[in-house]
Amino acid sequence: MKAPHLKKFCTENIALKCLSLVIALFLWLLCVNVSKPEITDTKTLPLSVINKGAFDADSKTWNIDRTTVTISYRVRSDVRSKISASDFNAYVNLGDYSITGSVPVYVDKLNNIDNLIEDLTIRPSVVKVNIENVQEKKFDVETKVIGKPKAGYSVSNVIVSPESVYLTGPESEIGRISKVGIHINVEGLYSNKQGTAELLYYDANGNQINVQNVTSSQANLNYAVNFHKEKTITLLSSVTGTPATGYQYESMTISPDSVKLAAAASVIDNMSVFELPAVDLSGATDTLTVSYHLADYLPVGVELSADSPADISITARIEKIPETEPESTESAENNGNSPFVPSESAGTAEHENGSNQGNDDNNASSPLPASPGNKSAAEGSSPQAAVASSDTQHDKTSQQHDNAGDNPQ
Repeated sequence: MKAPHLKKFCTENIALKCLSLVIALFLWLLCVNVSKPEITDTKTLPLSVINKGAFDADSKTWNIDRTTVTISYRVRSDVRSKISASDFNAYVNLGDYSITGSVPVYVDKLNNIDNLIEDLTIRPSVVKVNIENVQEKKFDVETKVIGKPKAGYSVSNVIVSPESVYLTGPESEIGRISKVGIHINVEGLYSNKQGTAELLYYDANGNQINVQNVTSSQANLNYAVNFHKEKTITLLSSVTGTPATGYQYESMTISPDSVKLAAAASVIDNMSVFELPAVDLSGATDTLTVSYHLADYLPVGVELSADSPADISITARIEKIPETEPESTESAENNGNSPFVPSESAGTAEHENGSNQGNDDNNASSPLPASPGNKSAAEGSSPQAAVASSDTQHDKTSQQHDNAGDNPQ
């Protein structure tokens, strides 16, 4: 009984049953698309290059006009989160380079996502490749010290190895580079330091720049920084030679009279003064000023600090010796320096003085006692008074002779 009924169920109303099946499938698809619709998603991918040595044989270098591409694809919303940029690999092959100067972009799907996405599109689908001549150029490595050492210390020198590098790359990129160098941070340091630093590139204005497709013979450079201890030192000097006749050396002024010097601690700790060359005064008739460039006279290993003046001025003051005035004739006579020359008149005066002296002797022999006043006058007589008396007698005698000549007997 069951077999005929099952056969009848399967063979009757075939068309209606097929229609029901189609309607059911449609309804299922409709429900799926409403609850988990298919959407379009996009991703930005880095663009890599393969076959990079395609132009090496011609001594050419290359660069492409972009480094990324954008892809779009269709994916169901329920699996969208499972797709990431790392599931794709975008690249160009320089072996595909043609006369048009363009190469196609390829995108590979990774991690078995082929069944999850559809209608993959790449934008742009081709990229332009620029071909240039390769240039190699030598650059000296410059050093730039950043920061300040510990107070009382300064950077003595910086040694970098190697001192120069060779850069290789497209002519356009090499032409942008004006100089190369490294940065060394010395903030708070006071002892010698060694290390490595990355090579940096600068344009003609001293601005740091980034370059593409440029290789260096040495990407990282070794350096050594040496430090000196600073100390304030007093400056001294001296003089040599003799000024011109009638002139004499008075004093010396050094400006500035002290400077800050830097050297190894073992050297600078033993310094307190520094003597400059002597100033030559030979034949000088006026004040001399001499200037010394201090760096030219410092010993090896000692240097000026950055904030110290480079030139020292020394002033040697020269003055004329004051002249002494000669003594007058009258002063010389009063001091008894003039010799006495006897004359005829002087002889007559002496004769009269002798007569007067005789009278004085007679008076002295008189029994009358001398008064105290006369005694004091006699005792107070001086040689100068005697000379004055002689001069008076000489004048009287001369007058008498003149009167005799005017009135003859």
